[in-house]
Order: sequence, then C-alpha cells, then structure tokens
Amino acid sequence: MMPQIYASVRLLFEGDARRRAFAIMGAVQGVAGAASQVIGGYLIAMDVGDLGWRLVFLVNLPVALYALVAGRWMIVETKEALSSRLDIGGAALGASALSLFLFPLMVGREHHWPWWAIVGPFMSLPLFVYFAWYEIQLARKGGVPVIDISLFTRNGFTLGIITAFLFFSTISSFSLSLTIFLQVGLGRSALEAGAIFVPSTVAFFAGSLLSESVAKRLGHWAVFLGMLVYAIGLLFSVTVGFDGGNDTLMLSISLILNGLGQGIVIPLFLNFILSTVSNGEAGMASGAYSTMQTAGAAFGIAIVGNIFFSVLDSIGLMPGSALTSPEQFGYAFAVATIYNLIAVILSFVLFAWLQSTLSRQASPLHSSG
Repeated sequence: MMPQIYASVRLLFEGDARRRAFAIMGAVQGVAGAASQVIGGYLIAMDVGDLGWRLVFLVNLPVALYALVAGRWMIVETKEALSSRLDIGGAALGASALSLFLFPLMVGREHHWPWWAIVGPFMSLPLFVYFAWYEIQLARKGGVPVIDISLFTRNGFTLGIITAFLFFSTISSFSLSLTIFLQVGLGRSALEAGAIFVPSTVAFFAGSLLSESVAKRLGHWAVFLGMLVYAIGLLFSVTVGFDGGNDTLMLSISLILNGLGQGIVIPLFLNFILSTVSNGEAGMASGAYSTMQTAGAAFGIAIVGNIFFSVLDSIGLMPGSALTSPEQFGYAFAVATIYNLIAVILSFVLFAWLQSTLSRQASPLHSSG
C-alpha cells in the first residue's frame, strides 16, 4: 500500500503543497505510532483469553475497516490511462533474492550459523543480478517492470535509495532492542514500555509538522539538521544503556530527540527522492523507495538483533535467566545501538555526497543558462 500512497501524494501535489502533504502524512504516522504503542500495550495487559501479544493485531481491524469505507469516496484515481500486465515474474525474483539475503541473517544465530546461513546471502547476489537482467529485458520488450533498472543509472536516485536503506535500518531495530531492554532487562510491563515510547512519537509528530517551515528556512540543510538531532538522541541512548537504564530523564530526552529528528527527516527526504523523477516514474520510484525502506528495516533488525543477543551470549546470559540484570541488558542495548548511530552517521555522509553530486549536475545548466 505504501508505494501507492507515496506516488499519489507525489502526483496530486506540487512544490510547497507536496512538502506540506508529506509533512502531514508524517505527523499522522507519529500520532498512529503513539496510539499503537499504548493501545497495543493495553491489549497485552488485558490478556483476554490468554492470547497475550496476539491481541495487538486487533488494532489493525478498525483502521482497515475505516480505510475500506472512507477510501471508496475519498481516494483520488491516479492510475495510467492504459493498463499493463503485472510483472509477477519480476516480483517473485526480487522477493526471492531479498529473502535469500535477509532470512539467514535473521535466524542464523539461533541455529548456530549453519552452512546455509553463511552461503545464503552470497547466493542472493547472482539472483539480484538475474532480477536486474530480467527487468531490463522486460522493459525493452515494452512491458512494465516492477522496478525500472534505468532509475539506478542516475546517481541522485541511487545514492538516495542507499541513504534511505541505511536510515530506515535504524528505526525499527532501535525500537526492537529498546523494547527488549525495557521489558526483559528492566522488567517493565508491555503497557509501561509502550508508554515510554510516547514522548518519541509526540516529538515525531511535532518534527513532521515543523519539517516544511524548517525546509523553507534551511533548504536541504533541514535534512542534515534532522539527522544530527537523531544522531545526538542515539548517542544519549548509548549512554543510558551503558548506565544500565538508571537515568530515566536521559532516556526520555534521547527518545524525544530520536522522534524529533526522524520527524524532520522522513517527510523531507521522501519528497526529495520522489522529486528527482518524472510523473510517469513516480509509482515505480515509490515502489523502489518503499522496498528499500522495508528491506532496510528488516536488515537493521537482523543486524541489531544479532549484536544484542551475541553480547548476551558472550557473557553467558539468555533472556528469562534468573541471573539477568539491568546492567547486562543495558550493556547489550548500548552496544547494539552503536550500529544505529554509525548507520545514521553514514546516512549523513551519503546525503552530503548526494547533494554534492546534484550540485555538480546542475552547475553546467546554470552556466549555460
């Protein structure tokens, strides 16, 4: 669904209106994030019928029902006049390559890294190459591929997608490691852990709404500002982890900075990436962006999860052990969060490179004009 939403906003709005639309979309995501954490924690605390964590999926039902009813009248049609056949083959190849790359990283540690967990990611490389060849051939025959590989011949789009992959690898993975730290290490209930995330999502809401005005004042520097705020928040989180989670105020400040930075970056960066393509490419570019966003999140969860539990393994502890302590889980959380911090710094560097590349590409146009 998300590529359709991104593409629709890209096609229905222009200039400042589009930036404002993405900012509002980000703010709505912030509200949804706060609501889902608290409602999900409350449903787990209710534990109706001993269903436990399974009850959190009830959150989706009223939202889906509303979307089905309201969408019938409110969604504006943006499809092409001429329909095209779905690229089922390309979708299957792309999904297979991603699965072969990500699945071994996710489950390899708990299976003590068998041979297939080592070989799988390497085997995904020729499959990715074949996927790209398949998509190129389909486009040459007049078909509509899942992803037009020609998009990646543009330095701006390629650097932007890689930056998105790295940046989004930090968000869900940080939530995962912090949740484990709060609930297993510190013994907080699901509802208490969900409530701790609320300041972050409120800050995300504020950052999204502020992103348009910040961009008007700072231009592309607004994205740098958001990444810097997010990085400082992660640095504070690392400090909290090494301290064993004792400083609640510092943890709250770190989460506020995390949410604020993300709220500024995400709407502006999405608008930036989709503004580099034409209207006819908006859907495909949105699909590529959404895929890298999801793949980045899965990659980050795999990496951070492996780091977190490997640290616990190294000190001979397992979740649920009577010997666990907040300090030990805090140490694992801090070490795992260092990955998030490094990934955000790399995103900062790549975005600077992207800006430099686009400036060099634009300068001959200005000089010739």
